[in-house]
Amino acid sequence: MQLLLLFSVFISMLVLVRQLEVYTASKLAQYGKYRLRYLTAFIGTPVHELSHALLCILARHKIHEIKLLQLNGSSQLGYVYHSFNPKSLYQQCGRFFIGIAPIFGGLLTMAIVSKFIYPHYGFGQVIGANQHKLLAISSISGYLDVFAQNIGHALALFTELFNQGKLKFIVWFFSMASITSHLCPSASDMKGAASGALFLSALLAFLFFAANINLYSIALTAISLLLGILMLFFLVLIIYFILLVVLAKLIP
Repeated sequence: MQLLLLFSVFISMLVLVRQLEVYTASKLAQYGKYRLRYLTAFIGTPVHELSHALLCILARHKIHEIKLLQLNGSSQLGYVYHSFNPKSLYQQCGRFFIGIAPIFGGLLTMAIVSKFIYPHYGFGQVIGANQHKLLAISSISGYLDVFAQNIGHALALFTELFNQGKLKFIVWFFSMASITSHLCPSASDMKGAASGALFLSALLAFLFFAANINLYSIALTAISLLLGILMLFFLVLIIYFILLVVLAKLIP
């Protein structure tokens, strides 16, 4: 039950991120400033596509072509064209992880970049505390409380980091906004992930019943870690989208 709740909250937050992205894109198009979304594409799109590419390598898919960034006016800012052996269960299961790779790659990159820019700030401890709280929750109201606490933590974090240096803070904030705003998998990504999930479910069932591997604990730890990171940096995304819409409205 706890894993189901945790997973549901994680998916709900990703859907919310996607809806914010879609709403912002529609407002930019309304104001005739759709190309403003390219501002964060220079960082966010390569992270997104490299996440796909890395998982393609791990899943032993053949990569035919990679485009880390293209600013040609289309909605497709980048892509990774790959193929696989349909007779290979391993490669079929890999489709799931390749499809959702930007979520893992993006959130982990955000944590690493934050640690690099602010090496003396305890991001690891904050995320660890988040993870500990999430693992102790057994109701939706508990997740809402943690989310509200993270909004407060984020505001305090922004103030503290800003006081350490305005330029460094701007670089950090822009990096976080760039990665978060390109975090969600595309429709084609999710289609491939859904196909791979069927084969993955069969494999996991075998590992659970035949090999007696504690998959529940592994899944709980992984999802709580990713959700802990997403909650901490969620306010960055909200502020960025608001600024983008305001900028689009003000620019003649």
